[in-house]
Amino acid sequence: MFKRLNFVLIAFITTTIFFTSYNTASANDTIKVFVNTKEVVLDQKPIIKNGRTLVPLRFISEYLGNDVKWNPKKKVVTIVYSIENINYTVTLPIGQKTATKTPSSYLYKYSQEDVVHIQSDVPSQIINGRTVVPLRFIGELLGIDVRSDYQNKDIYISSLGVNLIPSDFEKDVYDKELRKVKDFGKPTVNYEKFLALDADHFNSIDLDYLFAKKPSVDLFGAPEAFRDGFNEIIISGPIKTNYLNMMIYKGKDLPILSYPDVTAESTATIKEGMTYDEVVKLFGGPGVLSGKGTLREEYKWVSSTEKGEAYITFVKKDTSLYVTPSPYRSYSWENIY
Repeated sequence: MFKRLNFVLIAFITTTIFFTSYNTASANDTIKVFVNTKEVVLDQKPIIKNGRTLVPLRFISEYLGNDVKWNPKKKVVTIVYSIENINYTVTLPIGQKTATKTPSSYLYKYSQEDVVHIQSDVPSQIINGRTVVPLRFIGELLGIDVRSDYQNKDIYISSLGVNLIPSDFEKDVYDKELRKVKDFGKPTVNYEKFLALDADHFNSIDLDYLFAKKPSVDLFGAPEAFRDGFNEIIISGPIKTNYLNMMIYKGKDLPILSYPDVTAESTATIKEGMTYDEVVKLFGGPGVLSGKGTLREEYKWVSSTEKGEAYITFVKKDTSLYVTPSPYRSYSWENIY
């Protein structure tokens, strides 16, 4: 009788361990990690343990450009990084729940009172030769923002000042048009995002979405340019709250529609007050939207023979577009192919 019970008990425990291990491994296998909007493959997969997601400290720290040192005798990890002219030194003993964060700067003399002790509910530990700590804890250690997507449990880590994730679209933060754009999280400006923005109800949340980070300037003023290395958007500040004066897009993914009738001579014949349809007939086809605001829109036409391009600005009146007063046109001779 006892032998049979022991056999059943052992079988039950073995089965439970098997399924628990399987579920944990399956959860870990499906977790993706994004650092500053880019998906990265960690040298140690995230581990779910006692309800906490543990991630490798060194990999993430070094990926962000921080200096990481390991003292094998004392078993202490030391991380040095800078934020806005302030240097921070973080020391974390393995097996402990408390890390020490010390600031220093040539601009200001810090005292012992400025030293911060950061507490975790799970001790740091070494797994597969890697120091791992809870996900939230690493955010406090490095002064970065960490979030989990509640839909698929993916991890998003950002040092950019804002950390928006795909599931934010399901919280009615953005309108339906913005949600249609599927490439959120990729750096940063592109033509589809440009088209999705509503210039008539423009606000700072739209900029967070468009550039994947908060801009460093206040748009209520002179035009500012935002670039991602290949594309750029030049924004002229709102003429009143939540209204956009003009936003010009320049980028490698701007569509090119070329026509033989686009020349310097034909561009010169365009007069103030002409409709968009009249310009289309003159140039031989529709233009590509390259600028928009609450009152104006700009379109680009490309020459298929002269390798030039024309930009025409229109004013919006009664759902129609009319050529604006001078300067209303430009024609440039550039190698666009």
